[in-house]
Amino acid sequence: METIYLKKQPDPDKENRFLYTCPAVGLRAKDALRLIPHPYGNETMTFDALELAIEQIHRAGYSAEFEGKHYPLPMRENASKVPVSSAPIRLTGSTKTMADAIPLIQAQLKDTVPTVVASAAFALGEMQSEKSIPALVGVFSHEDANARKNAAEALAKMGKPALKALQQALTDKHWLVRHSALTAISELSHFGAESLPDILPYALPLLKDESWLVRSMAAQVFGESAKVLHTLKPPEVK
Repeated sequence: METIYLKKQPDPDKENRFLYTCPAVGLRAKDALRLIPHPYGNETMTFDALELAIEQIHRAGYSAEFEGKHYPLPMRENASKVPVSSAPIRLTGSTKTMADAIPLIQAQLKDTVPTVVASAAFALGEMQSEKSIPALVGVFSHEDANARKNAAEALAKMGKPALKALQQALTDKHWLVRHSALTAISELSHFGAESLPDILPYALPLLKDESWLVRSMAAQVFGESAKVLHTLKPPEVK
């Protein structure tokens, strides 16, 4: 498993306060240069709190280490059994344009190490490129929960362009894919709630799915969506 090492340094602007830094790569997204924690990056990310730094490192698909203490990815107890692959592709905002980076990161979705797949899915979500949608849907069948979660969140960030792919995934023969598609719909409430009415009718049959896990997730999706849609369009006061 790749590990990102955090360093502590004094805050130059505030006395008796410290900042936490880690290596990162810069990827050019639609609106700005996005920094993502990466063990092979030559950029730097700075955080005000250690907890926030660890959270972002985990979100990018890596374990963290600070002053000799290891912070493994959640639900990755068996990471030591995962076969080692080649190091992730090194990408920086100064050396790669977005168009150059997308195919290289998509290739990482097929890596043998789950953390690499999870990190690649997270990066593609930050870039919000519609070209990545089919590749991200393919991650739904991955055995690693963190990889599937990052792929679902990445698709949710793309909003309406991802709806057709999610619609197809909802009818996949494998329960894991259907479950992950529902997770992506749940995430839409955070990243693109206006897309929920277009996709919810296709999720309705999964309330009677053969898998109890899928049924449970479907019920959760409709419960969360009802609250979000009610907030977006509250009832008229007569």
